[in-house]
Amino acid sequence: MQPPTVLLIDDDVHLLHGLTRALRRLPYRFVTACSAEEAMLVLKQWPIDVIVCDEQLPGMRGSDLLAWAAQHLPDVPRIVLTGQPDVPTALKAINEGKVFRFFTKPCRDVDLAIAIGEAIELRRAASPAACP
Repeated sequence: MQPPTVLLIDDDVHLLHGLTRALRRLPYRFVTACSAEEAMLVLKQWPIDVIVCDEQLPGMRGSDLLAWAAQHLPDVPRIVLTGQPDVPTALKAINEGKVFRFFTKPCRDVDLAIAIGEAIELRRAASPAACP
């Protein structure tokens, strides 16, 4: 049985490595993407249980990617982690991307870990066969 899979999306490779390292003790598998385009390919090919996405991505804003995910993968909880928060971005993420949580960088690892765990539980409740 595979552990739940979390997709981390950020154009900062160092941040992705740091997040993966900080969250490595969690009982989840982490997959990373450095752009919205790469993330969309991952989402089309792999079963993902939670998405954690930055807002500032090359080619497409994170909120646009999350709106796409909300339309195509409505049962997958979405979390925003952004270094440049503003009200229009938050509203778009909430209204169109239907995000589960919205964090600003820097974010405490424990807060993100708790949110991912809650998102996994939400996913299990919505679709018991999706998560082990």
